[in-house]
Amino acid sequence: MRFTVRLTHANGEVLVREFEADNSEALHARVLAEGGFPLEITRTDTAFRSRSQLKTESLVLFNQELLALLKAGIPLLQSLELLVGHGKDAQLRRSLTQVVELVREGMSFSDALEQAGSFPPIYRSNVVAGERSGTLPEVLARWLSFQKFAQTSRRRIIEALFYPAFLVGVLILALGVIFNVVLPRFAEFYAGGDIEMPMITRALLGAGHLVSSTIWLQAIVGVGLVILGRWMVASEAGRRLGERLILSLPKVGTLFRMYHSSVFSRTLGVLLAGGLPALQALEVVQRTSPSERMKTGLITITEKVRAGSSLHLALEQAKVLDPLAVEMVRVGEQSSALPEMLDHVADFFDQEVEKATTAVTSLIGPILILFMGVVVLALLLAIYVPLFNASNVVH
Repeated sequence: MRFTVRLTHANGEVLVREFEADNSEALHARVLAEGGFPLEITRTDTAFRSRSQLKTESLVLFNQELLALLKAGIPLLQSLELLVGHGKDAQLRRSLTQVVELVREGMSFSDALEQAGSFPPIYRSNVVAGERSGTLPEVLARWLSFQKFAQTSRRRIIEALFYPAFLVGVLILALGVIFNVVLPRFAEFYAGGDIEMPMITRALLGAGHLVSSTIWLQAIVGVGLVILGRWMVASEAGRRLGERLILSLPKVGTLFRMYHSSVFSRTLGVLLAGGLPALQALEVVQRTSPSERMKTGLITITEKVRAGSSLHLALEQAKVLDPLAVEMVRVGEQSSALPEMLDHVADFFDQEVEKATTAVTSLIGPILILFMGVVVLALLLAIYVPLFNASNVVH
């Protein structure tokens, strides 16, 4: 969660800063530990409105340019000053201007990124690791490689799901037109004659009359579904509910678990390879994980590791990852090659998810087309069979 804090220091200076924390109590303690006294803490995001972050594409382009300047031997502040005002993303330009001003005042690059507020937590954590280890260019290069891979995988999944989603939309639209427009017209036509109708025809005409007479109810249901969808996407409770529903589905639940195991492995591997300590890396993964179930499990895992437990044992007890990922973590810990093992298992999961997604989406299209054809054929037969029967009687 994102908070805006108005605080004062021992010298009497009053500042306004932005922080990310799990709750206001934890943030209050953090500000006190850093030598400040919080005067006011205000949450700046809600279940339906969250603070916007920089677009990944813009951030990747910025870091490509920054990495080139750093590799050329140009100091960090001078490199940032050269990049101020570049690019088409207005939000990035505003944030970068603020970062440059803070770095000029003596603040570290990572602290300036946190103060700007629009940079993703995992990116800030990579910068922290690079600053502490003195290998910022190498860490940025590793982060760029990770982001390019993530963008490619995301684009493949979206492209694979686009056609099935289009077919579902067409089916919903077609059924809406049939029940709201076509069936009521046929009901009026049949009402003027003594045509004997089968039970299925009477049921369909009755359904069409009911649907067409409750347009307002359909509008309310539509708005309710939009609000429900927004709640399930934007709120923690909604995301937890959605994850439970997905995990309960056969096959799909397994793929969902493998996907989040891949995200966990890839993110943790990048942070550890960048020089971030294991505990701090786990805390970063916990804050940035897209899975609420994973976040909850990682809180327990982090506490167990902090208490002295091995990472693979804590993961095994939490049961939030695929068993293969836990086994690879165990091998990585024993061989002192944990980042490499995490990258290997992430590659494996990515390949499995991609193959399964391709196979499923290749079947969804024909199945949906067949289903649409059967539905339309059944509706046409139910509507036109009485007419054929009536014409046979006349002859």
